[in-house]
Amino acid sequence: MGSSSKDQYVVEMKNIVKKFPGVLALDHVNFQIRPGEVHVLLGENGAGKSTLIKVLSGAYLADEGEIYIEGQKVDIKSPHTAIEQGLRFIYQELSLVKDLDIARNMFLGMEPMRSARLGLVDWTKLYAQAGELLQRFHIDLDLHKTVGRLSVTQQKIVEIARALTTQAKLIVLDEPTDVLEDQSRHDLFEVIRRLKLEHGISFVYISHRYREVHEVGDRVTILRDGQNEGTYDVKELDFDAMIEHMIGGQLKKQYPDLTTPSQDEALRVENLSRKGVLNGISLTIKKGEILGVTGLMGAGKTELGRAIAGADSLDSGDIYVHGQKVKCANPERGIKNGIAYLPEDRKVLGLIQAHSIRSNYALPSLDRLSVAGLVQHHRLDQEAQEYMMKLSVKAPSMNTYVRQLSGGNQQKVVVAKWLGAHAKVLIFDEPTRGIDINGKREIYRVMEELLEQGVGILMLTSDYTEALEMSHRIIVMRRGSICKEFKRGEPQETDILREAIGEVDGVKV
Repeated sequence: MGSSSKDQYVVEMKNIVKKFPGVLALDHVNFQIRPGEVHVLLGENGAGKSTLIKVLSGAYLADEGEIYIEGQKVDIKSPHTAIEQGLRFIYQELSLVKDLDIARNMFLGMEPMRSARLGLVDWTKLYAQAGELLQRFHIDLDLHKTVGRLSVTQQKIVEIARALTTQAKLIVLDEPTDVLEDQSRHDLFEVIRRLKLEHGISFVYISHRYREVHEVGDRVTILRDGQNEGTYDVKELDFDAMIEHMIGGQLKKQYPDLTTPSQDEALRVENLSRKGVLNGISLTIKKGEILGVTGLMGAGKTELGRAIAGADSLDSGDIYVHGQKVKCANPERGIKNGIAYLPEDRKVLGLIQAHSIRSNYALPSLDRLSVAGLVQHHRLDQEAQEYMMKLSVKAPSMNTYVRQLSGGNQQKVVVAKWLGAHAKVLIFDEPTRGIDINGKREIYRVMEELLEQGVGILMLTSDYTEALEMSHRIIVMRRGSICKEFKRGEPQETDILREAIGEVDGVKV
């Protein structure tokens, strides 16, 4: 490749090397982004995507390699340096202050001042500039609306607007659609296209929703085991070829064949209600059955799972496990009753980030792993190692801190700890969000094994394909109520969507 030029690349990373203890995370990686393109960065969990972006953002310092911005070599030593160079980063976890309005979030830390010496903000100028910016980029939002009252899609767009308050050359979007349903995804894609075409802004787009590559991308760079596998024009790759480049071989069967459930109950709930959230929910799950629950954001899926597990209180309703009525006043009681909840937000609610894989695995099983109050460490080590192998958790050892793992590997640790707890009912809330295609297959395989052991699974998912392929029955929720139940093989994705939005023959109900 010849030398980069301002016309050729807005950002060029050359021969980037990054090492961690026992791990070569990036091995002489090259990555180039052209002006006004959406460049998709793909790879399995642990392939090096996040590490490469953190080097570009200044969060990590590369051990070797060079970075050029519009042909000029730069030394990005901190996130502040990256911002000065016109680079903006929007991560999976939103970084907005939810109690502040849109305009104040957009200029947080960059407020125009009436008097810098006295610390007086020019509020009139701030709101005027925020309004002009939203209008210029055709973003239709009320500046005075508190961010906490916005949908997740709108919050993502506010993050983009915030990135545009100064002259952004490149915006990095990390899993931007992981919590969005189809219409919201299309809205976000439209904003990206407009910024690209009308304002020449470049994007790096990271996602495990691989079919989005052809919806929004121009070029694709694929990383595998910390190395460049290649860079391609989107039109060069169909879905199968893209996956083969990513995993280094042909994709094995993605979804297992589900076995026939028992006639015995694993879980039954009757008339679960919580004011403003759940409206008289009743459902049954058999031993060895997956009941998929889907719907739009805010439909009540997560609230249902949390209520059954005891994480949220109920106004009324009854819960039965293996035919016995139980009280789940809190998560501890839920666990003792055999109900395990795998939360959607694994980083905050599912794991202790400052603890090791081993310690996180042990937490719900300490009683089971102890004799006379003393933990049987040999048994704990054996089990933790066994589940790491079974789920293909990529980590140097079981003593690796959870915070050092990729998002997909963190999800696997959450699954491992509840598998080890020998729960009778498992509630999976978005079980494969942020996980690569092989990781998904491993999670599905584990779910298949659980079914064979007679475990009942309540799967809460916004991925309609996942619901169709991995459920014996599908329940669609809308505004805290069950609006439709489908048997396996009955619906198409469009049928689920119509029920979710409340549309019959094109008319919303």
